[in-house]
Amino acid sequence: MLDPSIINEVKKRKHDAFKELYERCIRYVYSIVNRYVSNESDHQDVIQEIFARVYLSIGSFDEKKGEFKFWLRRLTINQCIQHYRKQNSSVKIVPLDSAASLESDPNEIAGMLSKDEIESYLKRMPEGYKQIFMLVIIDEYSHQEVSEMLNISPETSRSQLHRAKKWLRANLSVNNLKSLVGEI
Repeated sequence: MLDPSIINEVKKRKHDAFKELYERCIRYVYSIVNRYVSNESDHQDVIQEIFARVYLSIGSFDEKKGEFKFWLRRLTINQCIQHYRKQNSSVKIVPLDSAASLESDPNEIAGMLSKDEIESYLKRMPEGYKQIFMLVIIDEYSHQEVSEMLNISPETSRSQLHRAKKWLRANLSVNNLKSLVGEI
């Protein structure tokens, strides 16, 4: 993703090096922000905050502890979570009975959808569900790590993930697919 010499130049506060870091990393950062921040009008603000944080905290990056890409990913996700907290003072928990359970296997149905269609479903998922789903399923954080990031209990994280899966099952029904892709 990025040559270590560029990172060293950014640590020395070289403007051209930071510009190159930005240009090489913006797509990666945007893809993460797009998954975590539902309101598209907030994307640019969040991305600006992320790169300001990169500039200010690049000195804490230690290549011996891991790749820059993973450091940047963690910083980006944390900034998205901070944005979420500002927008929503608490995690919205949707009652379990609002998510209908269907016989359809979401993994089987999801295999028939394009990446854009899957992203469309995630954008429509209730925020509380989406945050947990993204952190646990997509970004592979443990429920303990999620609980610490979002200031919730690990049990709440597990419960919200279960509800997110039920929501997906309900929304990935055969009827919804027919309207998206015609006959199956």
